[in-house]
Amino acid sequence: MIWMDFIMLSLKSVKWVVLLGVLLCLSCSARGEQKNIGFLEKSVRGNEQGLFLDAVVALRLSSEAEKALKSGVPLVWVMTVRVWRQREILWNKKIAEVICRYQISYHALMDVYRVTNEQNGTEKKFTSLQAALNEMGVLNNIFIMADRLVVNKKQYIIGVLFALDKERLPLPLRPVAYYDSEWMLTSQWNLWSFQK
Repeated sequence: MIWMDFIMLSLKSVKWVVLLGVLLCLSCSARGEQKNIGFLEKSVRGNEQGLFLDAVVALRLSSEAEKALKSGVPLVWVMTVRVWRQREILWNKKIAEVICRYQISYHALMDVYRVTNEQNGTEKKFTSLQAALNEMGVLNNIFIMADRLVVNKKQYIIGVLFALDKERLPLPLRPVAYYDSEWMLTSQWNLWSFQK
């Protein structure tokens, strides 16, 4: 009888492990690489005030995201820029991080798309979705860090990531956005090095 209880308890725990494994596999398969966001151009320039990023990002919405946008759900995009100083012995040291947010919304009564830069509050209106996405993808004069933080003759790595902010979606839509591949709207980290 004791052996039977042990076997039954073991089988129950095995079922949970198998179920957890299946959920993990489903989660990983939904996070496949997306071709909806890509960097066309990027450059860093410095002057006496600091380092600035200019980039052009190609954005394309999935059919589900476009349907949600046209139903009145605003989509917030986050661009994250990080700068690391390369080191010989230890891992690279992060010395700067900048996060910029851009919102795109659709207004059915006026039939316009509105792009808002959440850093400075500027707003532009467009009659087509592609024109609005193109505007949101042109990033000019993004301040990264002060020039005094950049040491001469040292190697630096800059990384840029552009992604949909799923936490800013309406609450009922968030679980779907985390596991549906139609909502995996993120670029890969785009890395390059520079030296002052």
